[in-house]
Amino acid sequence: MRLMLIISSLLCFACVGQKGVSQDYEDSSEKDSKNLELVLEDNYSGIERPEYQVIRDQKTLNNLFIQINKTRKPGIPIPEVSFKEEVLLVYCAGTSSGVSRMEMVVAEESQDNITIVLKERTSSQKELLNATTTPIYIYRMPVTQKAISFQ
Repeated sequence: MRLMLIISSLLCFACVGQKGVSQDYEDSSEKDSKNLELVLEDNYSGIERPEYQVIRDQKTLNNLFIQINKTRKPGIPIPEVSFKEEVLLVYCAGTSSGVSRMEMVVAEESQDNITIVLKERTSSQKELLNATTTPIYIYRMPVTQKAISFQ
C-alpha cells in the first residue's frame, strides 16, 4: 500500500514539473522576436548563387526542398512548420571552397523593419579546407508583419 502511494505521488509531481517547463519555453519564444532558432544547416544545398529568402507558406518551402533534394537519395526531410505562427529565414551561401559556419542574428529591430545579419561562428572541429560546398542555413522565428531585410 505504501509503495502504491509513493509511486502515485512521484508520477503526479513528475507530470506537473514537465508542464511548467514547456509553458515557460513557449511564452518566452512568443514574446522575443529576436529569438531565431536553427532548423537546418547543411554544406550541400545545390544552390550555386548566394541568396536570401523569407518563406511564409508551405508551397515555397516544398519548392526549396525539391531543389535541395535533386541529387540526394534519400533527400533531406522537409521540416514541419506552422506558418500561422512561424516564418522561415533561409540563407544559401552559394558555391564556396572550404567549410565555414555562419549564424543569423537580429541586428536591429524597429517598428516596421527587422534587419538580419550573418556572423561567422567559431568551430572547435578542424574543417576540410579543400572541399567545395554550397551551404544552406534555415532559421525560424515568430510571424511578424514587419519587413525583414538582410545585410
